[in-house]
Amino acid sequence: MITYIPPRLKASTREIAIQKGKYIVGYMTPYYYDVEGPLYREVNLEVQSEETNYAYTIHQNNDSLNKGRKWSIFKEGKQIGTIDSPENSMKKHRIDAAIFNHDPIKIEATWKKTGRINRSGATKVKGMFNHKVQIEASEELIKVDTALLASLVHIFWCSLNQAVLKEQDRG
Repeated sequence: MITYIPPRLKASTREIAIQKGKYIVGYMTPYYYDVEGPLYREVNLEVQSEETNYAYTIHQNNDSLNKGRKWSIFKEGKQIGTIDSPENSMKKHRIDAAIFNHDPIKIEATWKKTGRINRSGATKVKGMFNHKVQIEASEELIKVDTALLASLVHIFWCSLNQAVLKEQDRG
């Protein structure tokens, strides 16, 4: 089981520890580059894996809910993949990640505070006030760096919240 505790404040830039069982296997740190607009518009991460010693960056390229949102994934400064959140994905929120040398990863909302990762993996948010995100990786996800997988799940949950906040602003 992979777990992490997300920040309580949406605009926090504190380091988030990623655990696999009892051991810390990496860290992710949110960052913001568009200080002019509302901070909920973007979801960016710097990720450090303790398992592989790789540094990843996930950078949001746009924030359009209607046209879909897109991110670029970098490993040691070189682009290794992309993440897409299809247009109008508020109906059934999902992200699709295409990472070089890996099968596609699809994370899709299922029920209250739960999501499915590909066919047999799962993620859920536990706790009412002190949230903890849990990730159950299936066999097909074993080859994906644990810290990178956790960061994809974090992008999924944050982009879901991002979409909800934008909808509230419209109303």
